[in-house]
Amino acid sequence: MKRTNKILLVGIFALIVTGFFIIKNLTETKGGKINTYIAVNLQLDKILNPKSTNEQSIEDIRERLNNESIKSSKPPIPFSNIKNITVEINSEEIPVRIYTPEGGDMFPIIIYSHGGSWISGNLDTHDNVCRKLSKNTKAIVISVDYRLAPENPFPAGLNDVYNVLQWTNKNAKSINGDENHIAIAGDSAGGNLSAAVCLMAKDKNGPHITCQVLIYPSTNIYELNTQSWSDFSNDFNISKEEMEKYISLYVPQKEDRKNPYVSPLLANEFNQLPDTLVITAEIDPLRDEGEAYGNKLNETEIQSEIIRFNGVTHGFITMDKITNKADEALNQISLYLQNEFKK
Repeated sequence: MKRTNKILLVGIFALIVTGFFIIKNLTETKGGKINTYIAVNLQLDKILNPKSTNEQSIEDIRERLNNESIKSSKPPIPFSNIKNITVEINSEEIPVRIYTPEGGDMFPIIIYSHGGSWISGNLDTHDNVCRKLSKNTKAIVISVDYRLAPENPFPAGLNDVYNVLQWTNKNAKSINGDENHIAIAGDSAGGNLSAAVCLMAKDKNGPHITCQVLIYPSTNIYELNTQSWSDFSNDFNISKEEMEKYISLYVPQKEDRKNPYVSPLLANEFNQLPDTLVITAEIDPLRDEGEAYGNKLNETEIQSEIIRFNGVTHGFITMDKITNKADEALNQISLYLQNEFKK
């Protein structure tokens, strides 16, 4: 009996030690330590989806990316005033979802562009993010269902977001909003589009933008050569191979990727851009280019704040089921927007 107990204890100890080294291997990266729960969930996704992006159809890739966003998010918070409408402007029809907080009028407005590598994402994948932003900020959120590549490559999606900005500026009062307080926000590919829209508005003397919030944005797709790409490529939820595939679908010609409306970091000048908040994730290949964009704005004396969230990966803003950093980031964003809207 004693021998059996001893063998059992040794076995349990061996399992604990093995588990420790497995978790240590999962969570430690070249550039920092990832949250254990996030690491386990993302590795499980890779095991369940072993196919390379190049082996999958666009439909399969979209379904996978959309499912990843939805399944890592908690059920949407209650929100009573949500309307789906179609914006008609400049001969285009653009579906949007409008979130309006309760009480009051003349609300500030946030135009939100979802992530999804320019080829996926929709109004549903970021529904909970938009609900929380509207509730926490006491602002109207207009979520844009912009056209996706490869069916609609650059500049289709960008033009959709800019057209929604123009429509919002002209029609703010009709949705109980204030055209003098419009913010632009987005995550990942949506962060890229948001930065590009602000450049476009500046170049075209377009509508005034109060501020922009760029959540782990892609700012230079011409070259994926930063230290964070070296440290985190092929780890967890985004690889260089995948990114190059998505970029080729969004902007097929490499020379076109130097366009500042594609790679905002490569713009020649940044004067007259709005105040900016850049949110980055520590364990993210896109981290350095996002922070470089914020630093470039600061060098041009544009008020830019950069907040890095440690221990999390690209896409964490929709991972509130997995990490409380998602809500922490949204709370920081909401506070920033409230302060900007008071100016």
